[in-house]
Amino acid sequence: MQAVIYVLFVRAIDLYEREELKYVFPVFVWGFTVAVGVSGLFNSLFAVTLSAVVRSAQLVEFFTAVVVAPVVEESSKGLALLIAFAVASLISLRRGELEFSGVMDGIVYGSAVGFGFSIAEDLLYGMQYGEEIFVVRRIFGGFGHAAFTSLTGIGIGLIPWARSKVLKVLLPVLGLTGAILLHAIFNFTGAIFGPLAYFMLFIVLLVYVLVIAVWLAVERWTIREELRDEVARGTISAWEYAILPTYFARRFYYLGLIFTGRVGEWRRARKLHEAAVNLAFAKRVSRKSYAASQQRRVELLRRRIGELKSGRTLRFGY
Repeated sequence: MQAVIYVLFVRAIDLYEREELKYVFPVFVWGFTVAVGVSGLFNSLFAVTLSAVVRSAQLVEFFTAVVVAPVVEESSKGLALLIAFAVASLISLRRGELEFSGVMDGIVYGSAVGFGFSIAEDLLYGMQYGEEIFVVRRIFGGFGHAAFTSLTGIGIGLIPWARSKVLKVLLPVLGLTGAILLHAIFNFTGAIFGPLAYFMLFIVLLVYVLVIAVWLAVERWTIREELRDEVARGTISAWEYAILPTYFARRFYYLGLIFTGRVGEWRRARKLHEAAVNLAFAKRVSRKSYAASQQRRVELLRRRIGELKSGRTLRFGY
């Protein structure tokens, strides 16, 4: 239950383009099942192979934890993100929406697979070493795997934003490499200095808070800049343009519709605003990548906004 709450919490931080749960939870389940199973198998094979060469059980355990486990575990979790990105890309071509794009999406999907992996791993550790170990790992280390794999997610999430084909390949590789190194440093610190590893993790999480704050500011600026000329085109109204970059203004407007019984307008407004935000990001990405598919996405979103508006004119304001 704790891991699910963590996933929902990280997803809620994505203020402007929140990922649908039907895409996030399969990644979580992959971390809980496939990634743990694959990692356990390969970690065990490496440990058994190394034991045949090295006499010291402590050295085998240290080498497996610091060198082998980070590579195997981050690769198995990263595979889920690659699959999610491929599926999201196909969906975005059909629907126009950017389902896996940007730093925040990378953190959400990376955290989801990491939280799934961590709860499964902690259950295994609890069965092997006792309830106290499980509780300690849950309280102090719940965000560990999420933090590591979020680097892979960021690298993949930046693919649509990269102009160069080299960068499109290099960014996910750098993300995965960073995840492996961060994981290895954490395991090394834990093996040598014990609880100090959790202090290191706390510092890493503070850095993530800063990264998230900066990226949300970038998204807000993108919405404001990219939708400015859409008012002149008639895609959105000036009133919509005023509230779209401000998360809380949109939420208060939605609450006003719900409390006054205009549930149908609330549903339509949410869909329209989500399409408008996606349009802003799609325009920015199309300018970065110059791909014909990105331009097609922009036109699809403009058409969707027009269809939502033509259904019935929304009454803005209370």
